[in-house]
Amino acid sequence: MLWRSVCAPYSLQLTAHCRVAHRATRKGLLRRGRSSIKDRSLTVMAAAATSDATKNQKIAIVTGANKGIGYEIARQLAQAGLRTVLTARNEELGREATKKVAEATAGSDAVQFMQLDIASPRSVDDFGRWAEQELPNVDILINNAGIAYKGNVFGAEEARTTMATNFAGTRAVCERLERLIPEGGRIVNVCSLAGKQSILRSPELRSRFENASSAEEVATLSEDFLQGLSSGSYGKEGWPGSMYGVSKLCEATYSRVLAEQLKPRGVAVYACCPGYVATDMSSFKGHKTPEQGADTPVWLALHAPSSGSGKFYSDRKEEPF
Repeated sequence: MLWRSVCAPYSLQLTAHCRVAHRATRKGLLRRGRSSIKDRSLTVMAAAATSDATKNQKIAIVTGANKGIGYEIARQLAQAGLRTVLTARNEELGREATKKVAEATAGSDAVQFMQLDIASPRSVDDFGRWAEQELPNVDILINNAGIAYKGNVFGAEEARTTMATNFAGTRAVCERLERLIPEGGRIVNVCSLAGKQSILRSPELRSRFENASSAEEVATLSEDFLQGLSSGSYGKEGWPGSMYGVSKLCEATYSRVLAEQLKPRGVAVYACCPGYVATDMSSFKGHKTPEQGADTPVWLALHAPSSGSGKFYSDRKEEPF
């Protein structure tokens, strides 16, 4: 009884105080709850906006992008706002180039690297599976990767290596990725004026290149050259003494064939020559800078009329080949 009589008034005060505190706390929690919900809504809205922006962002893949023209092409595409995937055979050099492109484009997080050796069927297939899983589509594919032996190197083994990269490798990448290219997409194959039909000494060979209508026919022509080189009969058959020239002629002819095949899907395919560019491939003797060499490939990828599909370009102008 004593405890009750002494503590009752305090108990009543404490109860009243607790009720007030509870109401205040509840109001505070409600306010914080509403604020938290609002913050979460803004976060969701921002994430949705970012997702939409990413979804609408065009995606470009550039092969051989670790240096020279390929690096410049990737940099210019990233600077134009495209999500850009750089590829290179050498992973270390490729990652260094990707870092430089990101830094040159204000630290863009839309620049990434994936290893790709276009002369390796396994590497091409691995890259294709990665692209199918990670990319919603490929709006632009620029095949820049290529090789050229320096000096007077000319032999059957070297010719087969050259052809495996410049023609067969480019073809493999196109065929592996073309299913991901939507209507309005573009493929740009970096070829060379050193690979024009005029290098052929035989009217029959020129006719075969002009009339080729499938990738298999172009592959047969490339194999005929390699066989002629192995047997020593290439000159009598009308082939030139240029491994690089013939490989680039096959690549340009394939570009024309592919353009016709993809025409019903609304996908444009261009071949182009970047010019004589001061890069490692030319021993830095070219009169153009890599930035100037990248101009026509980037223009074809972003601005050229789709009616030019299947044609060959140099300095933004159509060039007969």
